[in-house]
Amino acid sequence: MKGRSRYFELIKCFGIWGIQGAGIVLLFFRSLWLCVLVSLATAIYGVITEKKRAKRRWQNQISIEFREGLQGIAAALQAGYSMENALEESQKDLVLLYGEHSVLVPQMQRMSYELQLNQPIEEVFYRFGQLTQVEDVMRFAQVLHIAKRTGGDLIAITRMTADRISEKMEVKREILVMIAGKQMEAQIMKLMPLAIILYFWVFSPGFLDPLYRWEGRPVMAVLLLVYLAAAYWIDRISRIEI
Repeated sequence: MKGRSRYFELIKCFGIWGIQGAGIVLLFFRSLWLCVLVSLATAIYGVITEKKRAKRRWQNQISIEFREGLQGIAAALQAGYSMENALEESQKDLVLLYGEHSVLVPQMQRMSYELQLNQPIEEVFYRFGQLTQVEDVMRFAQVLHIAKRTGGDLIAITRMTADRISEKMEVKREILVMIAGKQMEAQIMKLMPLAIILYFWVFSPGFLDPLYRWEGRPVMAVLLLVYLAAAYWIDRISRIEI
């Protein structure tokens, strides 16, 4: 079901980006054949972009659940469990919290299987960090490796890592709340040039006709490039990475 849902999401993304690309080109060039070509290009770009966004959402969810998992591991360690058994106990907590929608439980099940094959736990976490490319996981794997070699306090290290992840998430949440209004303004600014062109189409037919002839096409091409560059930088500025 998840694979099928993901498939339909990509088709939906392909269609939305294709329609958006065709609409923009139609406004700037009033050319149907160019709309078809550009819509295919923008649809493909949209699918690639959506995959990147989906990966970032997946990594963010991994980070959220990893924080909960670390807290469960720390509690199990404090109760006297070994690190390997604490990992299995933490899975039970994640199943209760997130159920079948958990993205971390399948990964932890794979890690538990590797531990059953007598793989060192620090190497298991390191491979997990390499797989997810989540900074919090990779840092914990590095700290765990050092702690296992030097005899560090695993309970304190695990709790401290979970606290650091929580603090980072709280800061990110506060920043997103602060810039939410600006992000909405940015989206409106991106729509304004298109709305102005559409306004002239509807209320002043023929006013922009010189720009759609061959001598006016270079002007519209430059304006389109300027618009796309501005839209790109608006998205870059409003995207906060912590």
